[in-house]
Amino acid sequence: MKYRLRDVMGSLEYDELLKIKDDLNSGGIHLMRFVDKSLSDRKHEHESHCSNCSSLLDLASTSNFTLVFGPEDFRKKASFCGLDCLEYFLKELKRIRKVV
Repeated sequence: MKYRLRDVMGSLEYDELLKIKDDLNSGGIHLMRFVDKSLSDRKHEHESHCSNCSSLLDLASTSNFTLVFGPEDFRKKASFCGLDCLEYFLKELKRIRKVV
């Protein structure tokens, strides 16, 4: 379930809101670190499952591949468990591009 900031703020305790306000008044360092960590975690979500077959990726394996594609302002990442999944993805991507 996804939450909006508005919903989260409404569910915080009063003392938690005061802590956030104090942090923002002093430069927001703690809040900035928290947001940066959350963004970093989201960036690495693509690395946990194969984009083609959805199998769990072994992060220590040298057989994993990550493809970065798309325009500069809308980059996408896709990770694959092996060459076969990567090749299938590229083949389907070429097929879709020919149709459009």
